[in-house]
Amino acid sequence: MQALHFGAGSIGRGFIGDLLNESGYDITFVDTNHALNQQMNQQHGYAIYIIEQNYQQKFIPLREALSPLEQPEAVIQRCVEADLITTAVWADNLPKIAPLLLAGLRARQQAGKEKINVIVCENALFNGQILRRECIRLGEENIDQLAAFPDTAVDRMVLTTSRDGESVIDVGVDRELVIDRCALCDADAQPLLGAIYTDNLQKYLERKLYIINGGHAWAGFVGYLRGYRTMQPIFAEPALVAEIKQSMRETARLLHHKYAFSLAELDEYIGFVINRFCTPGVVDTVQRVCRSPIRKLAAGDRLTGPCEQAEAAGLPNEYLIKGIAAALHYFDPEDEQSVILQTYIAENTVSQAITHFTGIKENTRLHARILFHYAGLMS
Repeated sequence: MQALHFGAGSIGRGFIGDLLNESGYDITFVDTNHALNQQMNQQHGYAIYIIEQNYQQKFIPLREALSPLEQPEAVIQRCVEADLITTAVWADNLPKIAPLLLAGLRARQQAGKEKINVIVCENALFNGQILRRECIRLGEENIDQLAAFPDTAVDRMVLTTSRDGESVIDVGVDRELVIDRCALCDADAQPLLGAIYTDNLQKYLERKLYIINGGHAWAGFVGYLRGYRTMQPIFAEPALVAEIKQSMRETARLLHHKYAFSLAELDEYIGFVINRFCTPGVVDTVQRVCRSPIRKLAAGDRLTGPCEQAEAAGLPNEYLIKGIAAALHYFDPEDEQSVILQTYIAENTVSQAITHFTGIKENTRLHARILFHYAGLMS
C-alpha cells in the first residue's frame, strides 16, 4: 500500500509517519525543507526517540521525500498511485498545499482511480473541512467525487530536536488520532491502525481542548501569578497540582454530563495528562503556554467554554472560574494579545473586560465570581 503525506514537521514525522508505518504503508513525504528531505532520502527514512523508554530509537522507513516546489509532477504521480493521503502541515498552511493536492486528485480521476481518503491531521477544529473548502475555492465544485476529508482530533507529545547534527523527533509513548468515520469513503474501513473511529468526533475534540489544553492553560496562568516562569516546577508542587486536577475534574464532570464519558475513564485521562506534563527532561515555558490570552479567554475556548457550560448545567465550576480570573491578570510585554488585554482593563474596568473578552454578562453569578477571584488573586 502507498501513502502520500504532506508535512515533515514534528506531528508529521513524530506521529502520522509512525502510524502510517505501523499500518503497513510505503510512505512518501512532501515537504519544502530541502535539507530535511535530503537527510531523509539519504537515510531512506528518519528516526524518532521515545521519551518514556529512555529515548529508545525507532526508525521509520520512507520510499522518498519530495519537494512540492522542485518536484510537483512527482508529487502528482505519487497522488495518483496512493491508497491514502494524509497531512500535518499546520492548519494555516492548508491553503498552500491545496493547489498541488487538487492537481493530484484530478490526475487520479483522469487515470480512472477511485475516490481517496485525505486525512487531515492538524490541530484545528473541523480540519478536514478547511482543506475541502480550499479545494472548492480553487474551482473544484465536485471535490466530493474525488476525495473524502474526514475531520480528526490529533494528540501526541512531539518535540523537534537535533542529534549528531541531524533533525530528529522526541515523542511521548501515548498518542491518539480520532477520525470521523462517517466522513470516510467507506465508514466501515479503518485506513490507519491504532486510530479511533467515531460517530461523535465533537466529544473527543472537547475532551482534548477542555482537559489537556484547558488544564495546561489553567496551570500556566495560575503558576504565573505565583512567580513561576517554567512549567516543570508548577507540576512539581503538590498543592498546585491538586488544584490543577480539581479544575480538570470540573471539566470531566461536564463531559460526563454531556457525552456520558465514564468518570473513571476521564479520571484516568486526567492522570495521563498530568503525567505528560511531568515528563522528565521536557522544558516548557509559562510564556509559551499562556501566549495569546484573548484567544484562550474567548467564549467556547478552553477556559470559558467548560466554565459557562458547567454553570448552565448547575455543575461545580469554581476552579474554572479561578482560571479565567488568573488569565485576566496575565501580562507579557512581548505578547500582543496580553498587551491589548491589560490596556483594555486599564482604560476601562475589569468588569467590562470580563464581558468584552469572554462574553459573560454582568449581573450574573458567574461574572460576580470571576470578579471575586480576580480581586483575591491580586494579594
